[in-house]
Amino acid sequence: MRISMDPEPKFSAIANLFILLAEDDRVSGLPLDKKIRARIEEAVRKSGFSGRQDEGVSILLEGDPRKVTLMGLGKPDKVTRKTVRAAINGIGRIARKNRDTSIVVAFAHRFEGDTPEETALFLLDRLANADYGFRNYKTSAEDVWPNIECVLVAPAELDGKTSRALTEKARIISDSVKLARDLGNAPGNEMTPSRLADRARAVAREAGLEVTIHDRKAIEKMKMGGLLAVNRGSAEEPRFIELEWSPKKAKATVCLVGKGITFDSGGISIKPADRMEEMKFDMSGAGTVIGTLRAAALLRLPIRVIGLIPSTENLPGGRAYKPGDIITTMSGKTVEIVNTDAEGRMVLCDALHYSQKYEPDYLLDFATLTGACVVALAHEATGLFSNDDELARMLIEAGEKTGEPAWRLPEWDDYTEYIRSEWADLKNSGGRWGGAVTAAIFLKQFVQCPSWAHLDIAGTAYMESENARDPRGATGTGVRTALRFLEALA
Repeated sequence: MRISMDPEPKFSAIANLFILLAEDDRVSGLPLDKKIRARIEEAVRKSGFSGRQDEGVSILLEGDPRKVTLMGLGKPDKVTRKTVRAAINGIGRIARKNRDTSIVVAFAHRFEGDTPEETALFLLDRLANADYGFRNYKTSAEDVWPNIECVLVAPAELDGKTSRALTEKARIISDSVKLARDLGNAPGNEMTPSRLADRARAVAREAGLEVTIHDRKAIEKMKMGGLLAVNRGSAEEPRFIELEWSPKKAKATVCLVGKGITFDSGGISIKPADRMEEMKFDMSGAGTVIGTLRAAALLRLPIRVIGLIPSTENLPGGRAYKPGDIITTMSGKTVEIVNTDAEGRMVLCDALHYSQKYEPDYLLDFATLTGACVVALAHEATGLFSNDDELARMLIEAGEKTGEPAWRLPEWDDYTEYIRSEWADLKNSGGRWGGAVTAAIFLKQFVQCPSWAHLDIAGTAYMESENARDPRGATGTGVRTALRFLEALA
């Protein structure tokens, strides 16, 4: 959707006015003209609308607006960003289905602890993504979705200058999230490591980022043994992508590392055929990092941000790395391969070690790393591991404010015993038990930064099927959380 914000939108030119109401919310609390509120209030009373969660009622009125659609949010004390996201996603579905090319949205509720600016930014960003769909490979005219103009009724507390600034910020954030989603949704035959690097280069030109793309020869020279080992089964060359936003007088340096496995078959330890097509999403961490760097630059954040993306396919083949192989990583540590499907940590360990050259104040990595994290948290929360309590707190708070919840899991050194090898320094899998934890502990062995966090987005980076909040496919998760965290450092 093309978003804007206006305290007095023109209802004569719109197809539908959407109003989000919790139970017992009053239309009188909406920032609308008194006469319009009175007509809507009477229509609400006649319709029997109560504001129950997932309740939706469309009403035809005489005069403008001609159509009003009421969206229920449930009990007032139970309204969360999650329930509002579901209602906003419903707005997108309804507007798209009805071919409503111009809509207005009014929201009376206020999130506890939020300023009017924070609530407005959340709504604008989510509305901009409400009609998202990856349609790049659809060829029928019937599959072309309409362009929707969406006006959010501005809270009375916000003046015109603030409203315009918030709208522009929301557009940058939402476009960056869409970029991450598009990268994730692209098929593996199109989004290869080299083409991912090309997209990163194009984003760098657009946003004013520095970019360096390392090819196989450069990766070999850097002795990134983990990345090279995973790449051996693929005909596609690996890439190591560096992006940098480096403003003058930066207040901190943050390294973001993103897993860029553009397709993961599991290698020799091959995955089952069922749903293997979803393994194109295994580069979602890379999408998060590219989207975040774009937004950080366009928002001119006073933080130095470096994005590091190791990218390859993981395929079986005559040259593929095998269970039993011992790999020497960039750090010099040796790793016994016990499962070639534990490839993400093998490419990330080199990138995490490489990040030391920047001496970052904070180091974050985003990766669709383990199915075990999905077993633990399903698709409701990102798994968070950190060696710094304050950093963990900041990321959890950032996730709460942006509607991307994270749940902290242990990274205790006790778990290191699970990945000890008889033949090498480490083995690349700790087995069935505590799989998300032992994967994080493996990464920790390559981290020198005292403020590090690993975000396992395996359950939140993409949806296996459509739900109330998201369509099937990539979600772009992590971009909003990372930006909120970076802003907190500014």
